[in-house]
Order: sequence, then structure tokens, then C-alpha cells
Amino acid sequence: MGPPQPSPEIPELLAGDKAGAGYWDRLWGNESLPAAIDPYGRGAKNFPARRFHQYFQEAFKGLPAQGRKLHEVGCAQSALLPYFSKHFGFEVFGIDRSEIGCEKARKVLQREGVVGQIYCADLFSPPGELLGQFDAVLSMGVIEHFEKTAECVTAMARFLKPGGRLITVIPNLAGVLGSLQKALDRSVYDVHVPLDRLRVAGAHRVAGLEVTRCDYFLFANFFVLNVENWRQGSAYKSVVRLCYWISKVFWLAEGFLPLFKPNPRF
Repeated sequence: MGPPQPSPEIPELLAGDKAGAGYWDRLWGNESLPAAIDPYGRGAKNFPARRFHQYFQEAFKGLPAQGRKLHEVGCAQSALLPYFSKHFGFEVFGIDRSEIGCEKARKVLQREGVVGQIYCADLFSPPGELLGQFDAVLSMGVIEHFEKTAECVTAMARFLKPGGRLITVIPNLAGVLGSLQKALDRSVYDVHVPLDRLRVAGAHRVAGLEVTRCDYFLFANFFVLNVENWRQGSAYKSVVRLCYWISKVFWLAEGFLPLFKPNPRF
């Protein structure tokens, strides 16, 4: 079914933003430009990229072959926009309210030789020319920062053309990773709303969308744990390395052992 037709503007206060602009500026200010995504790279480290590539190949089936447009909501320093241009032929756009994040997204596009348009604007009151323009709209960790999830989904759905696809990806903080994030840094945990699969699907239905798929994706990804507030401490690098190696072991196991499959707990 096509996207809902809400009013041209959704007051941000209705959605209950838990993070705020300052949180994102601090986060992106500390981050270096991400490496290009290689969906064909070998090894356990590249397992998530290969799995996402398989998923996107299925998700984009049936979309127009020519002239198709993709819009990433929350596109700060995005390594995905060049990937969608090069591997799927999308004309790429992005929106984010962090000036720092938007500038880094532009630098990534420039570095990868991809033309794209980045808008520094509020999701809930975007430039009018973006509404109803896109075959695919993607967010990678956005809706879980808003207390009223359906309001956020509704705001994203306004960018879709009739028959377009909305793809929403979030970290599973309703399981073990949420408990770990709370223990490592409660202030980061508190700017998230833990959402399980049923709540995510329900929010999309409330927003007037037809849910075609809603699943847990990887067995585990400890890289979603945010310890940036530890950056000045001696333990920071050790914790980041530990997250990397634990994740790598799980990705290697998931590729070969049926026991390690996506589930609500991880």
C-alpha cells in the first residue's frame, strides 16, 4: 500500500525526542569518516555487510529499474549512500539535523565519487520538495530515540512515493545488548526506547503502512554498544577491541552453525 498522507508538518514534540541535537553533534564530532562498504569482502569482519547486501537485494525487488531514488533518514557520515548508488543505481539523498554529521556525509560521498544531496533539516519539518519523492526510504537507528515510535515512522513515511518501501533498522536494546549498554553507560541507554520486533511492526501499522517483513537480523552485534563517553579513559580502547572480537567470533559462528541465529535475546 502507499504511504499515509499526514499533514505537511509533524511537531517534533509529539514524537518525544530523547536524544536531542547536542547528543548527535557530540557523537559525530568524535567519529572519523567511515570506510567504504564492500558487500563482497571476505572474512568474518565483513559478515554484516554481506548479510545486509543480501537483504537489500530482496528488499529492492520490484522497484523501478531506472530513475529510482533512495532517501536515508539520519544520514550523518553515512557509508551507505555511496553503496546504494554504486551497487543498486539509486539517486541518493539524505537528511540529518546535525551540521557536523551532514558535512561528514558530504565528505564520504565526495571521497567515493558519488553525487548525492544531503539536507541538514528536521525530520518532522523537512523541505517540502522531499515529500512523496522516494522509491525507498531507509533509517539505521532513528526511531528508537523517540518515545512515540509511530509518530517518527509516520514522519519518515511522508517521503515515500505510492508503493515505495520503508526500511527501518534499529539495535535490539530490548535484549542482552540493552542490559550491557545500561551497565556500561546509563546516559546513552536513557536516550533510547527499547523496542522488540512486535512493537516495531506495530508502530509501522499505526503509521498506516503494510508490514511485509519484520525480523531480528544478526545473532549479535556488540558494535552497537556506545562507550564514547569513555574515550578519554584508559579502558576505552580495550572495551572497543573486546566488542570487535566478540562480534567477530559470533559472526563467524553464525555463518556456519545453525545454533547461532537471530533471536529476541541477542
